[in-house]
Amino acid sequence: MASRRSRRSYTTFAVLVLVAISILALSLGTASGISSGLRSVGSVVLSPAVGVVNSITRPIGNFFSGALNYGAVTSENSKLQAIVSQLEQDKSIQSFERHQLAQIAALQDLGFVGTIPTVTAQSIESNVSNFAASVQINKGSGSGVAVGMPVVGSGGLVGQVISVTNGTATIRLITDGQSRVGGVVGTTGANGVVNGISASRPLAMNFVKPGSAVSVGTMVFTNGLQGAEYPAGIPLGKVKSASTPANSTQMNIALNPAANLNQLGYVEVLLWEPPA
Repeated sequence: MASRRSRRSYTTFAVLVLVAISILALSLGTASGISSGLRSVGSVVLSPAVGVVNSITRPIGNFFSGALNYGAVTSENSKLQAIVSQLEQDKSIQSFERHQLAQIAALQDLGFVGTIPTVTAQSIESNVSNFAASVQINKGSGSGVAVGMPVVGSGGLVGQVISVTNGTATIRLITDGQSRVGGVVGTTGANGVVNGISASRPLAMNFVKPGSAVSVGTMVFTNGLQGAEYPAGIPLGKVKSASTPANSTQMNIALNPAANLNQLGYVEVLLWEPPA
């Protein structure tokens, strides 16, 4: 038993000597080498602890950073929303302006007006009910507009001026229940009177002889007969339906207005009056 303990003591002593010699040998190395080695050992030993600390402290830091920046982010979002709203508004305005320009441009090429002088006017008020249909425009006697003058739009006849002030005028539309316009069916020579019924119903053409050559899709124009209140050749409407009831003294003819009466942003007043 004593022999074993003695051998174990010698072995332990030998190991300690070797360790001491190793430490001495290391001490003879350069300071930079030792320092570098110590740093490496320290890094290996401490890196797990550092990782744990970082994993705990990073979320906390992010939380406080986000809390401090929240107000700035909210302010930037509000600014961006304001910019988007302004851009959308500008787009709507541009779309409206393009629409207005298109309507004005459409009035520049009205071949049926011929050499008759005109005044371009903007619609500023609309009054449409079951039987009445009129619009007010922003031109009046100060621009040469007078009662009785015809008014046209893109496509054809819109109506007639029924009252004026210095700066405005009221137009009775051809769909108004009191509107009466002399018309002729295409080139057939079949004459009649085109009456308004209401803004929501087609025009009615009366006093056309039974059996006249009237077919669906044919254009009806103002006839310009003696004493007519409109010059000849202005489109009134296209035939929607035509028939002759048994034993009737006239045809039943319905027309769709040639002018788009639902879009009267701008119109042309013809500075024209019936010959005396």
